[in-house]
Amino acid sequence: MNNENDFPQEITFKVICKNFPYIRDVLFNTCGEHAQAITITEKESRRNTFISYTITATFSTPEHIDRLCNAISHIEGFITMF
Repeated sequence: MNNENDFPQEITFKVICKNFPYIRDVLFNTCGEHAQAITITEKESRRNTFISYTITATFSTPEHIDRLCNAISHIEGFITMF
C-alpha cells in the first residue's frame, strides 16, 4: 500500500452492481463521505441486469480508501469491486 507521503492521490476503480435505479446516487453519496473530485461513469450490461461503474476520486489518506471500499461493499446490489 502507498505511504502517507503519496497522498492526496487520485484512484480509479470499478464497481459492479445489480442494475437498481438508486445505486448511482447511493454510490455518489457514499464516495462524497470519503473522497473529493469524484467522477462516476456507468455502463449497463447487454441485458440491463448489471451495471458497471467506473469511479475516479481523490483520497486524502489510505484510511479513506479502506472506509469507502467497506461502505461500497455493504450497498444493496453490490457484486464486486476491482
